[in-house]
Amino acid sequence: MKADPHDQRRLVDLADLDLRLAGLTHRRRELPEQTALDELQAERRAAAESAARARIHIEDLERAIAKLRSDLDAVRRRHANDSDLLAAGGVAERQRTELEYELRSLARRQETLEGELAELTERHEAVVADVRHSGAVVTDLEAQIERATAVRDRALAELEDAVTETIAERAREAEEVPADLLQYYMRSAEAAGVGAAVLNGARCSACAMDLDRSTVSAFRSAPADDVLNCPECGVIVVRTANS
Repeated sequence: MKADPHDQRRLVDLADLDLRLAGLTHRRRELPEQTALDELQAERRAAAESAARARIHIEDLERAIAKLRSDLDAVRRRHANDSDLLAAGGVAERQRTELEYELRSLARRQETLEGELAELTERHEAVVADVRHSGAVVTDLEAQIERATAVRDRALAELEDAVTETIAERAREAEEVPADLLQYYMRSAEAAGVGAAVLNGARCSACAMDLDRSTVSAFRSAPADDVLNCPECGVIVVRTANS
């Protein structure tokens, strides 16, 4: 293929713009500000889920505490009734023995229930404290998320501006390239990943390979308007004064 050397050099500028666009596209996909925001949102979800589980645990504990208190009240009432019967006197010896045995059993049962109630109450207070802490963590994370969202939005806006500017600059550059040469460039870009690159000495700047002497000699002796391709990577190689 033949093309004016000046037009060939435009291909290098076009390739630089395409590389810049590719870099901007990659940055948009891997935006650090978005990653930071995603991490904060994940932390918030984890904290909120932890708080939700803790609240369910609190409800379970409160039901258990309510049942223990009910059982404890029943034991205390029974103990009080038996004590009143003994204190009133007038009961048969066998009944007295049974009441005294029952009072001892009720006392042991009351002690057990009071211990369990104290333990559950302590656990309830600890879980309530955990919920308060989780709530504070969620509130703090929400504030961080709000700030991180603003930072992400600014970064995206700046990135979109850069993309828009680069696309416009590329369009202007592409308008100056003959249609057939531009199509050849696009095919090269699709096949090699890079449309055009400078030949620096004997090295292709696209694949960074040093070409053999016979290829370099052939390139140097080729007419200036010949469009050449790197034998290693297939990219269009543009000759300059340093080639």
